[in-house]
Amino acid sequence: MKNYHSNQTPNGYRIAPSPTGYVHLGTVGMALVNSYLARQNGGRFYFRIEDTDSKRFVADAVEKMNQTFDYLGIKFAETYVQSERAEIYQKYAHDLVRQGKAYYCFCTEDDLSQMRETQIKNNEPTGYYGKYAKCRHLSADEVQKRLAAGEPYVIRANFGYQDWGERITFVDAARGEIALLPQVNDPIILKTNGLPPYNFAHVIDDTLMGTALVVRGEEWLISTAEHMQLCDLLGFPRLQYLHMPTINIEDNGKKRKLSKRKDPQALVMNLVDAGYPRDAIIEYLLTIYNSDFELWRTANPLAPLTAYEFKINKIGTNNPLFDLPKFNDIAKNVWARYDHETMIKYFNAWNWQKLPQITPTIKTRIEAMLGVERGGERPRKDLIKFEDLPELYSYLWDEIQVDGQNLDGALLKQYASIYDANDDKDTWWQKIKDMAPDKPSLRNLAAQIRLAVTGKTNTPDLWSICRILGNDLVKARLNRW
Repeated sequence: MKNYHSNQTPNGYRIAPSPTGYVHLGTVGMALVNSYLARQNGGRFYFRIEDTDSKRFVADAVEKMNQTFDYLGIKFAETYVQSERAEIYQKYAHDLVRQGKAYYCFCTEDDLSQMRETQIKNNEPTGYYGKYAKCRHLSADEVQKRLAAGEPYVIRANFGYQDWGERITFVDAARGEIALLPQVNDPIILKTNGLPPYNFAHVIDDTLMGTALVVRGEEWLISTAEHMQLCDLLGFPRLQYLHMPTINIEDNGKKRKLSKRKDPQALVMNLVDAGYPRDAIIEYLLTIYNSDFELWRTANPLAPLTAYEFKINKIGTNNPLFDLPKFNDIAKNVWARYDHETMIKYFNAWNWQKLPQITPTIKTRIEAMLGVERGGERPRKDLIKFEDLPELYSYLWDEIQVDGQNLDGALLKQYASIYDANDDKDTWWQKIKDMAPDKPSLRNLAAQIRLAVTGKTNTPDLWSICRILGNDLVKARLNRW
């Protein structure tokens, strides 16, 4: 694991989450966009763990993130950990102090609280600025005295802004030119524990690591002015940004951000655990982030996802709603493209042991069922996620529920006496036709057999299902009426 880069050619693309638990769907979206841009531009794609906020750190979060990215096939050339780069941030912070561009601040929480109360009372903007930035005006002797006494301190950037109306402009790669009010407060760039907050670490890391384009969620857009100011303060070229729209959800008629705490679909591992196909997650994200992806997929139904060219100018600026029915339709289409061998591979990689009353026999039946009506011009599209298997293919289990009030027991027993699981499909169908004197009778008999054997009125190919269940079980179900 590398920890340091300097003077990198700006061709890097990165995903830089905080280790706060399972991975949010939006974080995977950022990773996906960066991986496409890196591949298309011949750049490096790297992973940076932003763990300088110890209050939000979750012990196994990095492992969970790696599991998620591995499952989705998202690979990184390099990995960095911010907490292991503390000396780098400290060097830059103390260099700024020596240049008069930053200063030691010894204000306590009580000091800051009293300052805020005064500002509110005076109807003034709150923050550490102007006359309220009292540590900015400490003499060098006073500073050395307090350092020698071991007083805790933070380091603040010396922005020294006075004009609240000034604007900082930049060009967002997706949104065009944007003008923001500058950060007038003198922000903390090094905390008492020697680690930086996000803003300072981000500017240093993305400069040293050669990030060509900082792709992140639009919630960071308002902070970009401060990041530009920090670049200027450090003497760095200003970073280039692309702010992606935030995935929302409709809640009681109102839009809100898709939440880890409230929405199960916000956590990618919940989708994985439910048994959605990997490519469905990726395709759905491409659908909401690039407006022409669906047209491309329609024109290229079997093309690998790597063949798609992600386009920055096709990123929308409106926040997309998470659309579960659409996501489910994408999952159906993805499963329909896979051959039988691939279906079995995915099923065995999934946590199939959690299915109710699962036995080796039932598992074997499921594996066989995953190949029924697969391939060809019109493959079936009934499967959304493996979690649905007990309901979707309930007839593969030994015990089934059947509404038998309209079943003709004598007719079913007559068919049971001639049924043979070894019959090929033509022979099987001919036996059924021989029992029916006309088309209405044939339709009725076929419907009766289907309902008696499967408990359902609509299923995939019945001949295949009967062969999977086996001679004895099919006959037993026919003879129970």
